[in-house]
Amino acid sequence: MGHPLPLFPLGTVLFPGMPLSLLVFEDRYRQLVADLLARPEDERAFGVVAIRDGYEVGDMAVHSAHRIGCEATVETIEHRPDGRFELEVVGRRRFRVDGMDEERAYLTGDVTWFDEPAGDHPETACLQALAAFEAYRSRLSDIRGAELRVDELPTQPLSLSYALAAGGLFMLADRQALLEAADVTSRLTALAGLLRSETAAMTALPSLPATDVVRTGWSPN
Repeated sequence: MGHPLPLFPLGTVLFPGMPLSLLVFEDRYRQLVADLLARPEDERAFGVVAIRDGYEVGDMAVHSAHRIGCEATVETIEHRPDGRFELEVVGRRRFRVDGMDEERAYLTGDVTWFDEPAGDHPETACLQALAAFEAYRSRLSDIRGAELRVDELPTQPLSLSYALAAGGLFMLADRQALLEAADVTSRLTALAGLLRSETAAMTALPSLPATDVVRTGWSPN
């Protein structure tokens, strides 16, 4: 049997272990925050699901939201005088949405949690992804004329796979595919390919770097 979880459709992908800042202003999601505040602090969580390309946040949520998302645990909530909320959350674990309910003001889902299988030879895939990232970072630093500084990356393959996935400003579809990867090795292999493609694109069009590195830290959960 699945687990009930409030859902928050967004125009981004949240990855396990990675932080996200939210400014909540819509009435339905202010109600979600109010409901979260009524819970004990260690039970304040909701699911982030990315909106499919071609839809706007808030439009036809049942049809527009991806079915694979990430649970967000609430770190802090600040209530602004104008009624809006500022949230700091951290991704915890992946889930699959098996069913959606629109009875409340906000969307809720019946979800199944995903395991995190390593796959075959994750350490080798880890080294390949790191090498691709270093080449990407070096090329981007050359274009900018200054060394690109990033936070220290995790060394454990699972953590690294999510840190690199969150660190590059890939297209949303690519980020969603990384979240949905069947195992750690598959995610790292896909990341290496994406980073090599971005490096090649920057070499061909040095005035149009397609990606950057988000300056967010790894937050283990």
